[in-house]
Amino acid sequence: MQKFLMFLFYLILISGVGLQVFGVEIKGVVTDSQTDEPLGGVNVYIEGTNIGAVTDKDGYFTMAYDGTELFTLHINYVGYKSVSMELNPSDDLSALEIAMNEDIFQSETIVVTGIASRTSKDVAEVAVSRVPTADYLEATAYQDLSQLVAGKVSGVQLAPSSGNVGGGFRFFMRSGGGLNGNEQPVIYIDGVRVDDSEVLGYGVGGQGMSVLSSLNPEDIENIEVLKGPAGAATYGTNGSNGVVLITTKTGKRARGEPKAISINYRFLSGINAQSYEYSEDDYVSAKDANGLFRDGNITQHSLSATGGTNYVKYFTSFDRRNEEGILHGNRMDRKTVRANIDAFPTEKVSLQLASNFSFTEMSRPWNDNNIYGPLGNTLLWPVSFSYTDSASLRALSDLHNINRFIGSAKVSYTPFKNFEAQVGVGIDNSDWRQDQTFPQNRPYMLVNNGRRSIWNRQNQQFTYDLNIRYSYDIMEGLKANSVLGSQLFDRKAQTSYVQAEGFDTELITDVGAGADFTDKGESKTHLRDAGIFFETSLSYIDQYYLTLGIRRDYASSVGTEAPSINYPKASFAVRLDRYDFMPSLLNLFKLRLAYGESGQLPDERDAIPYLWAAQTGGYGAGAVIDQIGNAEIEPERIKEFEVGFESEFFTNYALEFTYYRQYASNSIVGREESPSTGLTASSIPYNIGSMESSGFESLLQATPIRTKNYELSMNLIWNYQKNEVTDLGGAQPIFDGFDVNVIKEDLPKHEFYTFKVKGALLDDNGVYINTDVTDDRVAFGNPIPEQTGSFSINFRFLKNFNFYALMDWAIGNKVYNYSAQFPTRLGNNPEFNKLANQLDLAGASNVAGLIPIDTTIVRLTPGTAAYENAANELARLDWRWDGNYVEDGDFFKLREISISYSFADLLDKIPSYKLVDDIILGFSARNIWTSTKYSGPDPEVNFAGSRSLSRGVDFLTLQNPRVYNFWLRVAL
Repeated sequence: MQKFLMFLFYLILISGVGLQVFGVEIKGVVTDSQTDEPLGGVNVYIEGTNIGAVTDKDGYFTMAYDGTELFTLHINYVGYKSVSMELNPSDDLSALEIAMNEDIFQSETIVVTGIASRTSKDVAEVAVSRVPTADYLEATAYQDLSQLVAGKVSGVQLAPSSGNVGGGFRFFMRSGGGLNGNEQPVIYIDGVRVDDSEVLGYGVGGQGMSVLSSLNPEDIENIEVLKGPAGAATYGTNGSNGVVLITTKTGKRARGEPKAISINYRFLSGINAQSYEYSEDDYVSAKDANGLFRDGNITQHSLSATGGTNYVKYFTSFDRRNEEGILHGNRMDRKTVRANIDAFPTEKVSLQLASNFSFTEMSRPWNDNNIYGPLGNTLLWPVSFSYTDSASLRALSDLHNINRFIGSAKVSYTPFKNFEAQVGVGIDNSDWRQDQTFPQNRPYMLVNNGRRSIWNRQNQQFTYDLNIRYSYDIMEGLKANSVLGSQLFDRKAQTSYVQAEGFDTELITDVGAGADFTDKGESKTHLRDAGIFFETSLSYIDQYYLTLGIRRDYASSVGTEAPSINYPKASFAVRLDRYDFMPSLLNLFKLRLAYGESGQLPDERDAIPYLWAAQTGGYGAGAVIDQIGNAEIEPERIKEFEVGFESEFFTNYALEFTYYRQYASNSIVGREESPSTGLTASSIPYNIGSMESSGFESLLQATPIRTKNYELSMNLIWNYQKNEVTDLGGAQPIFDGFDVNVIKEDLPKHEFYTFKVKGALLDDNGVYINTDVTDDRVAFGNPIPEQTGSFSINFRFLKNFNFYALMDWAIGNKVYNYSAQFPTRLGNNPEFNKLANQLDLAGASNVAGLIPIDTTIVRLTPGTAAYENAANELARLDWRWDGNYVEDGDFFKLREISISYSFADLLDKIPSYKLVDDIILGFSARNIWTSTKYSGPDPEVNFAGSRSLSRGVDFLTLQNPRVYNFWLRVAL
């Protein structure tokens, strides 16, 4: 370890010193071809060497070259098309003038198209979405990864499951990726497959905490998304729900010479505020519920440094974010430290090291279906705090401490031209401890003299990669690139927990001081999967592109009698704009189609024939069968076909479109065995299910105005998806815990499926006797929207002002409003109370037995039209029938706005401030305004968190807050 630290110190040391190279001096200036504005931060380098420079803020660069032969100078800058120049050292190279054209489609951006495949976006044969993270971070402020992606990637839905700070969030890519799994993509950070779990521990209702909340968005350089098996086939059983590839910031030479380092500091101050107020028209106790909320303070300090030489580049950062939620007991204190180093000891060897430490402390409020939750104590009953008094609620504690390290190392070796070998290893190691306390001196239902609960989770996972790549010419005009590689993933997780009650005093909270141990246990898992893949890409006359590949997968969760799994892929693209008959207005028009297969692994216990569990009883401890598995179980297989095009026209406009179809087979469904088999411990998993889905995704980009002082750019995303469960192999429909969401043949996954109220049943005298419902369940719609979209605008005006706004929407969205259904039963719905009294049902019938009698309300006469109308209205509010509370949840949101001002031009005029490159002041807001059909606070939340079968269920779930931020950024 000491030698390793000394090596890192040496790399950083030499990066600050720099190496002087004598020879021909090359000087020049780089500008925007359309506005003539200088471009700072442009990377200029000589092909085949480590010699390079970065332009200063005035666009100038200087470098030295000691060669005597012709060389190629490359000029690259994000958002612009690269420039290459053939130069002779004997020429005058002291005043080069280089103009760059904007690349609105980012056509030359290198994107990931497979586990070891990268190519420029203008020739990629699969749909790859790229989030220019650095641009968004310049414009506004984000709490976590979910906010950086939501509304910015076509074909991807992403929403938080509640308004808890540090809470979980859920992806839904394309049509969900098949029948099995939790629909979440696999996530890589700098080549490391990371843990993306939602951790529950000892629960507080329904919500867990996201492991990814420990990630600092300020460190992210870019995010790439492969959305289905067509693009992610070489990721094997890890890629059926898509792949999210996060690259953190790397070292860059400081802008201009001889500057050795660039430093950035950002300060942010903001608040989380209540975004929705409960109305007394909906709840008798609305005033008490609104009184729970507070303005939660946000402060953040971010400091980063980047620099280097031609041989070593580094990026390092420190960030601390302290954030309070809108309910008491919800906060996060996150500290992160990052160090990334790129070293080039020789022209044949490169080394990349990335490391990140995070130390996070979070506290979680009681919420959702919980008698200790503030919302449950103010929204369920007309008299607030019927379960737990307000002082006792504030005394509860649920504290989480998470220490995490994510690191990777990759070595690339090029022994000869066109051949490259790469070896990479990464680790994600986290230690999570939860401490939950019910104080002894406070009264809590179901708790005996206080309670102390401790839950620990250790998760360690390694990612190993090895691949070799060779590029070669088959014939004139036909080029090939072949990749052979393997990947291994190894994960170990261990949990332990203990709970005690019966404390003598609130001053001693050591769990060992409890008189009664009410819960204890531990669990361990060890999962491994590996794959071998081969891929060949062909390019003919730089116009036709073909890729063929296959992956063979092995996994510990696959049955011992099941074979290993093969996943093929094939993709093709053609640049039609390079045909003479295409109109000149098209700068790029690429047609592409792709096919790929991937899978979804069985549950970690599905392949175990007989799983025994320990159990204690009156005669001592023993073992019982806890689960019966299937030794022949295989992964679910998902096949995907996609076709699409990408175009750039009139220079400043770009359009992307993709249509896809997915077919899932061998889906894993549990089936009950007949009692005569004796296998009655649980349902047994079989590969008997199937599902089909399809949809399209589109992205339109436009920059209609672009001058020295003004620039207007806009993005429009529109997505459509549908899916249908086609076969469950004779198994019964699978319902969630509320018996409302279902997986059933001929219906979409997660469909709300329950009984529908037709109206009131009246006797011969016109008196209400019951509610009339359908004999069978009917489909009410789906909590996954059929259509989603977003529109963003970025407007730079008066040169240094920048305005940004993002709007998004969902169509065909349904929400189950259990937050309205349950209070109706308990007498907290004013409208239902009034109807029950008008019909003289209060305090008597099953439907209104808990409704208080109000003698001030005039009774209606049975047999009259007014009575019949009121009876039908009451039937449509009948709390006994879930279908009454499945509501339309379509929405349109003004999601983000920001405005900022750069003082760069002003600083240039002040000689004493030459060390300061820029100062930017900004204001941003999130969740500003919502228009929705939903009667509740938030149509995006889900009471059970982000990983369960339940979707779109609102049961006392915390609304997402409105967020205001003021920030200052200083660049040195």
